[in-house]
Amino acid sequence: MRFLVVCFAFTLAGFSARADVAPEPDHGPPIATVAGLDFAVQTVEEEKGPVVGGRYYSEPEQVVVLTGCTAGHPNCKLAKSKNLIGMEVLSVDDESLHPEIGMVRQIINNFSGKTGKRTVALELFSRGSNNESIRVSFARK
Repeated sequence: MRFLVVCFAFTLAGFSARADVAPEPDHGPPIATVAGLDFAVQTVEEEKGPVVGGRYYSEPEQVVVLTGCTAGHPNCKLAKSKNLIGMEVLSVDDESLHPEIGMVRQIINNFSGKTGKRTVALELFSRGSNNESIRVSFARK
């Protein structure tokens, strides 16, 4: 019985210690402007859980946010018309963003890619949107 109590204590300690672990550092530029759109890596608290006792905990997570745009650019007009400024970027051309690659770097690469496609599709998410994302295609230039 004492063994189970000790194991339970270590489990709880692991959950609380895990909440203090820094997120995987992004291996790319922290900000960029591409095709009239401004992107930046930001850290948010991601709610996890529940753990033992029904309590939730949070962990820091790095995300890319569409922070602004170049006035007059067609992509800026589109972003503003759909109220996309401030939303998180989940994927670019159906590829999830990965800190180990560099999340902003992935966006830059897709906009400057030589695939022959004229648009780049971004999946964007707002934390207040009941977990619903929106997919928007932007001009490559």
